[in-house]
Amino acid sequence: MFRILPFNIRNNAEKGKELVENLVDAFMEQPMNPFGRVSGALSSFRVDVIDAEEHYEVRAELPGFSKEDITLAYEENKYLTIQAEHPDEDMGLKYICHERRTGRFERSFLVDGIREDMISAEFNNGILCVILPKHREEKARKVIDIG
Repeated sequence: MFRILPFNIRNNAEKGKELVENLVDAFMEQPMNPFGRVSGALSSFRVDVIDAEEHYEVRAELPGFSKEDITLAYEENKYLTIQAEHPDEDMGLKYICHERRTGRFERSFLVDGIREDMISAEFNNGILCVILPKHREEKARKVIDIG
């Protein structure tokens, strides 16, 4: 089973505050088309999830990040978490236009039925590709007594 976890503002107040600030900024910056950038403010980064026969494949768009900026973890509670962080390079600069986002970006997925010891990942050209091999469960054959 593979399940994308919804964003929960109540359980993550700091991210919720940042989300609201991003929405307000997007709304205020676009007086003629206020909703043009709102959808981009709602997600940290874009992800494709593929259900192949032998594995799940997660492809995350992380342009502008280096491999060292990304943390990938699979927790005992069956959560795959992708974190990436752009440091704040503000240093007191006076921006005329400031559209690039900085800070920490994170997505989590509930994944079970995989072989944790065989998870692999590659990062090329801004795309993180994570392979999560599925357990091959042998279906037990039940012998039925004939009475």
